[in-house]
Amino acid sequence: MARRPRVERRVLARAFMWSLPAIVLAISVFVWLSSGRHVSTDNAYVKGDRAQIAPELSGIIVEVPVQENQRVSRGQLLFKLDDQSYRLALAKIDAEIETTRADIRGLRAQWRTKREEIKAAISQQAFAQAEFDRQSGLADKKIASTQKLEEARTALDVARQRISAAQEDLQRIEAALAGDPKIRADDHPRVKQMLAARAEALLQLRRTSIDSPLDGIVSKRPVPGSYATAGLPVMVVVADTDLWVEANFKETELTLVRPGQPAVIKVDTYPDAKCTGKVSSIAQATGAEFAVLPPQNASGNWVKVVQRIPVRISVTCRDGDPPLRVGMSTTVEIDTGHSRTFGGLLSGLAKTFGFASASASAKP
Repeated sequence: MARRPRVERRVLARAFMWSLPAIVLAISVFVWLSSGRHVSTDNAYVKGDRAQIAPELSGIIVEVPVQENQRVSRGQLLFKLDDQSYRLALAKIDAEIETTRADIRGLRAQWRTKREEIKAAISQQAFAQAEFDRQSGLADKKIASTQKLEEARTALDVARQRISAAQEDLQRIEAALAGDPKIRADDHPRVKQMLAARAEALLQLRRTSIDSPLDGIVSKRPVPGSYATAGLPVMVVVADTDLWVEANFKETELTLVRPGQPAVIKVDTYPDAKCTGKVSSIAQATGAEFAVLPPQNASGNWVKVVQRIPVRISVTCRDGDPPLRVGMSTTVEIDTGHSRTFGGLLSGLAKTFGFASASASAKP
């Protein structure tokens, strides 16, 4: 009777020993078949548009109407530089424009006056010519004296010189009026040049007010009174809409990943929440290609390292979903829609062992 329990224990132990590999194999096959459809990575982060706000002019910041972490809209004033010198420059140009317009109006009046002078000089020349002709006739008849004839000739020469001088003045005035005596003041080249200078001065004045280029949240707010250098960022606006997730998958995991496939996103900040999304695009280059010092794989001590390729996941936000912030860590799982099959497993094993057998038989 004492031997029977021992025999039963041996039978059970042997049965367990024989069944354990089968159980492990069955579990392994089940895991392999069920794990091929989904690929996941925790090397994923929330991304969004981010604008580095840098002024185009250098100057002292005199006004910052927004606060740190405040939401702003596109076109809203972020900060303002001291604009006194630019306002003075604009006022100076405006005064010069008005002076030039007045000069052009004066030239047009001079042109009209000079035209009347020429008409009067022509009439005077005609009278002097007639007087000279009369005195010449009388002189031929020995009736008039030579002095009268010379006086008439002098008067005629003076009239001709007056016409010539007036015509030269008229040409000078017409040249100053760009060849068009009826030209409008604002059409004159000098005024156009000054208007262009005014537009540039106005542009410089407007550049002292820096507006937000997008909707988002203010970060790195500057302090009024600090000095801003042209081209150097003094503020950041981070978008809070149209966010996406950048997931860095291993290159060996992207065999079946395609744009449009659904994805589930888990944010570390909200462990009980899930967001949905889909694959938007797959980067054309690995992340290492964008490094400051890309790897030099042509060296003799090369070691193969699995590369990671960025995959962009568009996020579908629903009402009630927790807010996402740029830089948050996430875990992304993509449903490729391609499940592994038992036939594929057998085919792979056949290829593997068949290749091994062929290699072994080929050795001498």
